[in-house]
Amino acid sequence: MLFKFTEKSFGLDIGEKSLRVVNLKKIGGRIKLAAYGETTLAPGLIKDGLIVEKDKLAEEIRKLIKNPKGGKIYTRYAIVCLPEPKTFIKVIRVPFRKGKEVINDIIEETEKHIPFPLEKSYFDWQYIDLKDKTKVLIGVAPKEIVENYQEVLSKAGVKPMALEIEAAAIARSLFPLNQRINEPVMVIDFGGTRTGVLIYEKDYIPFSISLNSSSDDLTKFIEKKLNLSHEEAEAAKCQIGFDEKKAGGNLRRILAEPLNELCKQVREAKYFYGEHFDSKDLKAIYVTGGGSYLPGLLKCVAEHSGLKVEPGNPLANISQGSLTIPDSKLQTFTTALGLALRQYE
Repeated sequence: MLFKFTEKSFGLDIGEKSLRVVNLKKIGGRIKLAAYGETTLAPGLIKDGLIVEKDKLAEEIRKLIKNPKGGKIYTRYAIVCLPEPKTFIKVIRVPFRKGKEVINDIIEETEKHIPFPLEKSYFDWQYIDLKDKTKVLIGVAPKEIVENYQEVLSKAGVKPMALEIEAAAIARSLFPLNQRINEPVMVIDFGGTRTGVLIYEKDYIPFSISLNSSSDDLTKFIEKKLNLSHEEAEAAKCQIGFDEKKAGGNLRRILAEPLNELCKQVREAKYFYGEHFDSKDLKAIYVTGGGSYLPGLLKCVAEHSGLKVEPGNPLANISQGSLTIPDSKLQTFTTALGLALRQYE
């Protein structure tokens, strides 16, 4: 999950509701968009992070790769993200020792942190800084999930160069490659079926978590509270959202309960970081994902967190060319862009 490679590859983001693909090219020192595409998946193909309709999903992947916008994708090598709730990335501390003993220390400490058995998982690690061999970045994913994805990718004719933890792809998309940022920041990936939170510090991710909140949850909440159809509730959420100036602020008041819960979980992540890592205070929050477009969301998160809140910039490492992803969809491509960027690290 953490190794480097030199083959040309594209990024493939597999979600429960959609697939997204991005292919990049480097011209004159600049990275530009070469092709991109997305498709909506039928319900039930993926459940709880596990692909259950393997042949159907493989066919959807083949069709998407065959007909992207901008141009053909000739390589079959890809960087693919694993489902965030089923993976684990974190910085741990181990004693400074040499030889094989350090591996045993890393394994022993990792087992204290991960929510699933290490013997049933694929595990990778690297030092944060070669000058300080007590800080280790670990990445862990259950074998069941990894092998499940590998089988479907094989059916689709895709050769995975890496199965990557989503938080790493998101950070790579939003922040300049191979540059350390001066202050630690939080990223909230507010998606349709889940919300991910990660801390990005210098050039690594100390930890990431998945929250029990999502954009779809807001739609269901509006449906129930206002007795609306799903379509009506979705339209109200997208058009009015948390904006206190729209509809007299009525929808914001209705959404206060799920908003408070989301912000509570964000604050808990912020406090956890402050208590468990020897780092500076967080200075800002960047919000990405499809849910980041909800009117008034960023202002609400800023009010509850006391931090500066801004939309993430998925094009932080990409120069605009003739082919562009529409602004209304750009935040949904953050992960796919980050996966495609891995070959340029």
